[in-house]
Amino acid sequence: MEGKPVHGCVDGARIISLGQAPGIHEERFAKPFAYTAGKTLFRWFASIGIEEEEFRRKVNMSAVCRCFPGKLKGGDRKPSASEIKNCSEFLQFEIEHLQPELIIPIGKMAIDQILENAREVSEHGSSHLLNRNGRASYKLNQVIGLTFRSEWFGTTFDWIALPHPSGLNTWNHSTTGKERISRALDSLRSHPAMTGTFFG
Repeated sequence: MEGKPVHGCVDGARIISLGQAPGIHEERFAKPFAYTAGKTLFRWFASIGIEEEEFRRKVNMSAVCRCFPGKLKGGDRKPSASEIKNCSEFLQFEIEHLQPELIIPIGKMAIDQILENAREVSEHGSSHLLNRNGRASYKLNQVIGLTFRSEWFGTTFDWIALPHPSGLNTWNHSTTGKERISRALDSLRSHPAMTGTFFG
């Protein structure tokens, strides 16, 4: 890991967004999703009536890892299992302290953390998205656009996932991807935690 931790803490937030890790530009701007992927992410939220600055004021913007993991050829390095474990206490504190009603995992790494560590309590369940070793094994169209309910660190919450908004993620531009993202945004727009936070 490189540089300083990047947080988007909002005390009293009813919603946590959960990303992978800050990029090299996020440390410079000292806020999550501050560069090109963030432009796409906040364009998605603007489409349901939520502007970037309001989102940042009202949503606790968290991440699986809090520091820039470094570069590899073709993109940012994926954090290792030990790095994820080292940062997990920050997320645990946020969930225990805020007791969110809704978590928005953004990207596969964030989705995996919930699937592999939280206890499912939703009616349709998410256990089919794990392999026999308890590791996440799914396609994005099995997750994006659905609402799940899980319990983690003593807090029960809904979660509605979004794909990573990186320009390298070609799934976002596919017909299925566009339809699933639209469905996920509609579900977020109508969720009680979102309506109470942004439209109440």
